[in-house]
Amino acid sequence: MARPLAYLLSIGVAVLAMLGFATPALAGDDPNTITVEGDSLSTPVTIRETTDSDLFSRLVHQVGWMAGRSGDPMKPDPAKLGPKYRLTVYSGDKASQRYDLYPQSAGGPKAFRPADQPQGRVADAWFYVSLSIPELLHAAGVPMVDPGATDDSSALGYRDPAGYIPAGKTDTSPLFSLGDVLHAQRRTLALWVGTAVVVLLLVVGAARLSRRYSYDRR
Repeated sequence: MARPLAYLLSIGVAVLAMLGFATPALAGDDPNTITVEGDSLSTPVTIRETTDSDLFSRLVHQVGWMAGRSGDPMKPDPAKLGPKYRLTVYSGDKASQRYDLYPQSAGGPKAFRPADQPQGRVADAWFYVSLSIPELLHAAGVPMVDPGATDDSSALGYRDPAGYIPAGKTDTSPLFSLGDVLHAQRRTLALWVGTAVVVLLLVVGAARLSRRYSYDRR
């Protein structure tokens, strides 16, 4: 009886891990630094939690969830991806996560998680990311021109959800999008439902094994 129960428990742990309860493979100490590199940058941009906590927290929030997730089903056209920026998250003095961001990609911002991660290999994956990524990168110091700009002076034309509004610009859009809220709610609901299903399977399996064990002893 002990062996089948151990088998059921192993299956339950595996299912919970896939649902996101297990610690991500790339997790470590709390992140404290982000660097951004790209063709338009002569030197990397560095955002530190100690000196720019608000912008740092927002960037981590927008990319950190990709560490332990499977990607979105897509095959982007390289010719329509636009400029690439390599974003690296550091915990202490060690890199912990690495992503390639395409903030001006056709169809909306996208991110690529390379298989070669700082803390080990994972499955490479593409993700749709928040529409706030271009504004956050711009706020960090990445020189990007708004595709809708009519003149070169509008390089600072992006709305900045972190509150870093360039002089002469106004911010009339909401800070959080409805899509972000619904995405978070769907994920939370999926985790709750997954937990309930796993617990139910374990209880049913244990009950059946117990009944069979009692019958065999008669």
